[in-house]
Amino acid sequence: MQRRTWVPIATGIVALVFFSLPTEEPLRGFLPDWVSLVLIYWTFALPARMMVGMAWSAGLVVDIVSFGLPGVYALSKAVLVYLARVLALRVRTYPLWQQTIVVLGLLGIEVLILTLIDFIVSGDLAGLQRWTAVVVGALVWPAVYWILRRARHLARLGH
Repeated sequence: MQRRTWVPIATGIVALVFFSLPTEEPLRGFLPDWVSLVLIYWTFALPARMMVGMAWSAGLVVDIVSFGLPGVYALSKAVLVYLARVLALRVRTYPLWQQTIVVLGLLGIEVLILTLIDFIVSGDLAGLQRWTAVVVGALVWPAVYWILRRARHLARLGH
């Protein structure tokens, strides 16, 4: 049986498309960071294959797509994947509800990094609606986990 090693990249591209879909401003604050959720899943599922450099590259693509300050998302995604790799072997044994709490913490740390950089650059805390997206991201984690786990098993990608 053939392993489909392109599946993590394909799911990352789908997450990037979801991230870049145009949405009205009030709704935008409720949308989770799909790219971060996909990076967290693949880091938990395949920690030996998910490298910080890959997260940095994904973050640079998000920086380009979002027309933001270059390197901001690259830094936040790299820190996110580094922390997820540190926790991966332990978190994989947790029940899904405990994983959700860990994901909430990881997304919160990423948003904290983004908010601090915004504050340093612009001097204000205009990105506070991002915190709603952190909670929504944690709430959708079980669905993201189930969909990507199914994709991983269909692609025959082991642990």
